[in-house]
Amino acid sequence: MKMTEEKKTKVTLRMVIKYFLKKSKPYKRLILLSLLGSIIIALAWLISPIYQTKLVDIVAMTWVERVEQVAILLKILLIILALDLINIAARRMVWFPMIKYENEATKDIYQECFQYMHRHSYKFFTDNLSGSLVRKIGKLAGSYETVVDIFIFQILNIIIFIPMTIVIVMRQNAKIWLMFLAFVLVYSTLQVIFFNITKKYEIQSNEENSKATWELSDSIINNYNVTIFASLSYEFKRFSETLTSRLKIRKKQRTIWEWTYFISGIVTCSFWIWSIYFSIRAWWTWLIPASVILLVQMYVVRIANQLSNVRHILKSMSRALWESTEMLEILNTPHEIQDHTDKKLKITSGKIDFEWVDFGYIDWSKIFDWLDLSIKPGEKVAIVWASGSGKTTLTKLLFRFYDIQWWKILVDWQDISQVTQDSLRWQLSMVPQDPILFHRTIRENIAYWRPNASEAEIIAAAKMAKCHDFISKLKDWYDSFVWERWIKLSGWERQRIAIARAILENKKILVMDEATSSLDSESEKYIQDAMDEVMKNKTCIVIAHRLSTIVKMDKIIVMDQWKIVEKWSHKVLIKNKDWIYHKLRSIQSGWFLSSEEEK
Repeated sequence: MKMTEEKKTKVTLRMVIKYFLKKSKPYKRLILLSLLGSIIIALAWLISPIYQTKLVDIVAMTWVERVEQVAILLKILLIILALDLINIAARRMVWFPMIKYENEATKDIYQECFQYMHRHSYKFFTDNLSGSLVRKIGKLAGSYETVVDIFIFQILNIIIFIPMTIVIVMRQNAKIWLMFLAFVLVYSTLQVIFFNITKKYEIQSNEENSKATWELSDSIINNYNVTIFASLSYEFKRFSETLTSRLKIRKKQRTIWEWTYFISGIVTCSFWIWSIYFSIRAWWTWLIPASVILLVQMYVVRIANQLSNVRHILKSMSRALWESTEMLEILNTPHEIQDHTDKKLKITSGKIDFEWVDFGYIDWSKIFDWLDLSIKPGEKVAIVWASGSGKTTLTKLLFRFYDIQWWKILVDWQDISQVTQDSLRWQLSMVPQDPILFHRTIRENIAYWRPNASEAEIIAAAKMAKCHDFISKLKDWYDSFVWERWIKLSGWERQRIAIARAILENKKILVMDEATSSLDSESEKYIQDAMDEVMKNKTCIVIAHRLSTIVKMDKIIVMDQWKIVEKWSHKVLIKNKDWIYHKLRSIQSGWFLSSEEEK
């Protein structure tokens, strides 16, 4: 049965509240200390007007001797001073634990989100914008702080102050008490009604804000495309349309808010006039002393201020709770790829077996159908696709970015689905087609897998990867920063750094995914020399687009329609003119093969 929107909202809010309560549990002592401080503050703030207004009665007691009158005044002033000092001390009782509590709790939230999000699959990150994911984490942590602050400093204050105020007024005069109670009920009801009216616009506004932020971020990130296509006017129009839609919703919100202020103001003003009337009438008939008139007016102002915050509290709480739902949905989404055991992978030789593998990104659309491939320890294997795309799919399966639908993949006779993902990936090296570098120093990027590597080891790896020379020309050498999106490095420089990283890793299995496909011929020659160094004494899988880079491989696998159709060395494959490899090699060499290859 389809869940209604209202029921879905309740379920979502329960999820958020449950998570926030769980995050607060480890800090219950600090929370209790802050709650105690908040209660003391509210009571001191509540009691202080009683003694402040008593000053009026004492001053009006003309029949009391001046010395006695002064003594009573001093006594009351000391009580007021004591209440103020208690208030000051109680605020420290609230703030010091709150500082520690909120810092520790938000740190815990950031750490949990960081770790849990990184455990999601490769597909998850291809389906989501990185900037959006970062904002969702920040929203969750910020929302948690907002909810805690509102509860401790506002909601708790209202819960204590308003009932106690009504009790104090009730002891003074029954009619004024009933009037206070009626005002609280009417004012609170109005705030809740107006909040429910604006709630749907609040949700829509949050959605439009997210959309506007996303479009702004997407456009700025793609500034290069906007510039080369001279599409600023188009992007501006698109962004303006989003802002216009957002403005319409916010206009409706603001209109309702203004009506809320108008009606709430009338209710408050009416109550204030009637409270003055009833107070003066009660004083005229000797039912209350003159100080109670002032006390009632002080409480009227304070209650009105407290109740005027109800709508803001509901609005802020609602926004905070809704903003946190996006990240909580991610935290409540099970990881697509999961560890089934705690067993660690142990690689001794580097043998790889794809045993009758069935795989499809969508279950009913197979890519591999009974793929069977065995790679010996230390063997250098190149994989070539005759046509189409998806040449990296095989490597993604080896790294277990996706789970296969049938049978298994073995590394040194161990099923990779029955070992932990970390232990698998920890022992595999990858040089991707488009190396992704961190916005950190070159040293940190090369030594990413071995952060404790010595200077000599890092430089030796860089020399083997043919990148030491260009690094030496940089101002800060190996401490030079790789800037955001690597705009300060060329493609071949990034490739060399990635190869240096793989050399320093020195793992038994190495995967190179079209490492030279985007380079010019000269750069390709340098990279090829570096690749020869990094592949020594390793089991290697090379995904190749340019066939000239794989002639030295022990085995070349040609695939067509996602099946292995040819599997021999370059010398064997090139001899048969009817084979796909021969045709591909001929096309890439301009239909001219060297005499050595033709033999």
